Order: sequence, then structure tokens, then C-alpha cells
Amino acid sequence: MGIARCSVSFTDGAGISHRIHVQAESLYEAVALAIAAFRNDPVVPGPGPMTEFTVIIERPVIEHRIRLSQVAKWAEDTTRDGPAGVMKRQRVKVLLRDKNVER
Repeated sequence: MGIARCSVSFTDGAGISHRIHVQAESLYEAVALAIAAFRNDPVVPGPGPMTEFTVIIERPVIEHRIRLSQVAKWAEDTTRDGPAGVMKRQRVKVLLRDKNVER
């Protein structure tokens, strides 16, 4: 998709919607960046594996829904997409692990 501005949101267990804007090269990276930001916000409860995220690509606007478990599965090690794919997956995996990534 190239680098795009994305709006990533989810609704927590209390029915409260949380949204953040990120710059990402893929849906998976957008979700991973959002999770990292949400984890750093003490007001936002951490999303779980079955949390569904809504990703809106803002140019042109395209909306996607993706679960955290799908992002984690995509980030698993594989060489299928060559070195560039390995790097993208590693970046997403690090973002999912790291609770101290800056927004």
C-alpha cells in the first residue's frame, strides 16, 4: 500500500472506542504501531488477541477490520517474501512486543 496515513481504532470491553492516527506501509504495521501507542497510554486498556481493529486508510479512504491474532500470525518468521518481507515482519513483531515504542 506504500506509506499512508491510517486511522486505527478498537472498542474496549466497556464499549469505549479508542482511535489513533499512524503512518504505515501495511495494515499489519498500522495495527502494530497503534497497539504500541495504546499500550503507552495509561487510560486505554490493552487490547487482547481477539480485539478487532478498524483500519481506515485516509488517502483514498479504505476501511479494513483485522484482529490482533491475525497480525501476530502474519508477523511469524518466514522467508516467503524475501529480505524485504522478513524486515517488515520483524518490525511488526518488535512493535507488538515493545511496550515502550514512542507514538
